[in-house]
Amino acid sequence: MKMMEKTVTQLNQNKPAPKPSPPVPPVPPAPQQTASLSNPNFKLSSSEEDAVRHTIAPCWNIDPGAAGYQSMQVELKLTLTRDGTVVAAEIPNVGRYNSDSRYRAAADSARRAVLNDRCHKLPLPPDQYANWQTTYLTFDPKDILQ
Repeated sequence: MKMMEKTVTQLNQNKPAPKPSPPVPPVPPAPQQTASLSNPNFKLSSSEEDAVRHTIAPCWNIDPGAAGYQSMQVELKLTLTRDGTVVAAEIPNVGRYNSDSRYRAAADSARRAVLNDRCHKLPLPPDQYANWQTTYLTFDPKDILQ
């Protein structure tokens, strides 16, 4: 038994010292969101709304033969640059988009329209950029097919 204790003691004495753990690098701070949501109380004038509608209409291809197209309103969340160029278009109603193929077709068509090179620069007042840099736009076939 003494021999065994002596062997264990020798092993413990000859054991290399544990290596120190490498230092943990500092975690960089998360990037801050720079864009703020638009002013929800901001309202375009009727002439500004008409100008936006007139800009997008040539690029929005809807199928007037599709069942229920008259009531197929699609809302998009747009992110724009200061000159009115649409840089992102999201479809907020993901549930309906995933479950309704007619809505999905209309939403995809509206999204393509605002991202189309011919129609993606909206005539918005530059001095009001803070109010519309991120905005919601509702596509209603009744407005386009007048």
